[in-house]
Amino acid sequence: MISLALASMRARLFPIILVILALTSSMALLLTIDRIKVATQNGFNQSLSGVDLVLGPRGSGIELMLYTVFHLGKPTNNITAETFNDIAQDPRIEWAVPIALGDSHRGYRVISTTDEYFERIKFAGDQSLQFREGSAFKELNDVVIGSAVANALGYTIGTSMFVTHGSGSLGELHDDFAFQVSGVLAPTGTPTDQAIFVSLEGYELIHLGWTNGSRAISLKSIEIQQIPKERLYPQTITAAYLGLTSKLGLFQVARSINEYSEEAASAIIPGVALAELWSIVGSVDSVFKLLNWLIIGISIIAMMTMTMTALESRTREMTILRALGATPLHLSSMILAEIVLISGFSVLLAIGLVRMLTWVSIDLLSEWAGIRIELIWITTNELAILGLIVFAGLIASLIPAGMVYKRSLHRGFST
Repeated sequence: MISLALASMRARLFPIILVILALTSSMALLLTIDRIKVATQNGFNQSLSGVDLVLGPRGSGIELMLYTVFHLGKPTNNITAETFNDIAQDPRIEWAVPIALGDSHRGYRVISTTDEYFERIKFAGDQSLQFREGSAFKELNDVVIGSAVANALGYTIGTSMFVTHGSGSLGELHDDFAFQVSGVLAPTGTPTDQAIFVSLEGYELIHLGWTNGSRAISLKSIEIQQIPKERLYPQTITAAYLGLTSKLGLFQVARSINEYSEEAASAIIPGVALAELWSIVGSVDSVFKLLNWLIIGISIIAMMTMTMTALESRTREMTILRALGATPLHLSSMILAEIVLISGFSVLLAIGLVRMLTWVSIDLLSEWAGIRIELIWITTNELAILGLIVFAGLIASLIPAGMVYKRSLHRGFST
C-alpha cells in the first residue's frame, strides 16, 4: 500500500511539494516562536532575584525594568544621589545598591555600581554571582566583566580597556583613563553575562570635566590622587536595587517612594513589572500563534482539496487498480496512506528546520539579552503539537478517502 501511494505521489510531485513546504514552514515557525518565547521568559524570570524593589525616576515601570535588569533600551532620566541616600535611610530598607548607566565598550553596556552589587544581586532563584577568576573592585581603574564579554573579546585578568561615552558606537572614547580587568564573572545565562561593571567612583572620574556630552578637560592633565574622595561620588544615579527588612512592608515602602515629594521618583516590584511585560508580549504572541494555526489549517485544507480535485484525473489509475483486484477499501486506504506520508514528511522536515532555527537563535538571543536557549531536537509538548496536526490531517483525509470508497463501490472506478 505504501509503495502504491509513493508511486502515485510521484506523478503529482510539484503540488505535493508545495503542500509539504507550506506545512513544514508553518509548523516550524509555530514551534520556534514558542521555543524563543519560553527561553526568553525563563531567562528574564531568572535574571534577578533577591531584590524587593527597583528605585528609579518616575515613568514607565516596564521601561525601568528593561534598562536596569535586562540592559535593554536607554534610561530616560536620573535621580539625584541625595534622593537615593534619603530613601536608603528608611529603616524598612535593609540594603540599597545604586547603579549608573550611560557608557559602553564595544557594544557592551557599562554599569557603574558598588562592590556590594556582587554580594546582593542574585539570579535563578537564590544563586549568588560567582567570580570565574579575579575579584571585585579594589582600585579606581578596576573593571569586572561578564563571562560572555570575556569570551567574545578574549579579555582576561589584567587586560586594559577604554570606555566609550554613551551607549552607541559613535560616542567619544574616554581614552584619557584606562580601566583594567580585575574580575571575570562565572556564566549565569542572564544579561549579566553581557555586562561590564566599574565602580561609581571610577565612572565619575572619567566624566570629570565633561559638559553637554563632550570633554573639556583631559584626565592626563589632572593629578588623580589629589582629587577629594567625596568629589568622585556621582551627583546623580540611574537607579538602585533595594532589599527590605521585611517583605510584609513591600507595598507600603513602594507607595511611600512613589509619593516622595522632594523628587519625582518611583519604585517598582520586579515581579509585578514582569507580569505586565508578559501580558503585553502574550497578546502579540497570541496573534502570531493564531496566524500560524491558520496557515496550518489552510495547508491541511489545501492537501485535502488537492487530493479531491485529483480524483477525476486519477480515474484511469483507479480503474486499472480495480481491474488488478484492488478492493474499495484498498483504494481508500491508499488515499489515507498518501496523506499520512505527506504529513510525516512535513513533520520530519519541520523538526529539522526547528533545530536549525533554534541554532541560529542561540547567538541572536545571547547577543541581544544574554539569554540561553537549549539546542534540542524535540520536546514532549512539541511532539504532541505535531501529532495533533498529523491527526487533524488524517481526519480531513477521510473525506476524499470516503469519496474514493463510494465511487469504487458504484460506478466511478468499476471495471
